[in-house]
Amino acid sequence: MKDCVLCKVVTGELPSHKIYEDDYCIGVLDITPCAPGHCLIVPKKHVEKFYDLSDEDLKKLFSAAKKVAKKIKVAYNPDHVCIFARGGRLPHLHIAVFQSNEGDGVSGFPQSNFSSVKVDLAASAEKLRKA
Repeated sequence: MKDCVLCKVVTGELPSHKIYEDDYCIGVLDITPCAPGHCLIVPKKHVEKFYDLSDEDLKKLFSAAKKVAKKIKVAYNPDHVCIFARGGRLPHLHIAVFQSNEGDGVSGFPQSNFSSVKVDLAASAEKLRKA
């Protein structure tokens, strides 16, 4: 997509700090990190949502995310390495991979960062099973 920031990163039109690359995707440092080593795993082809990927492409993307997660674990030795599949604010699918330590802002996410919501779990389960 012509105006997509992440497509421009993939093609090298915009600068990045690349830490991983394979035939399917790249891994770059996030320019607005939530922690040192915060990376984005970005498919080279433009796609907006992870559920729009084929199963084979999804395997490739998450395999790359796993490799980058292991790099973060070795480099920073955090308590956890977290991932989020994104594609909203930036309309190009990416997997955010970053470290987390007990007691930080993401250690209980999302429940620790949002107000509690009353949900009828049985009704919700039934609705999802029927979908």
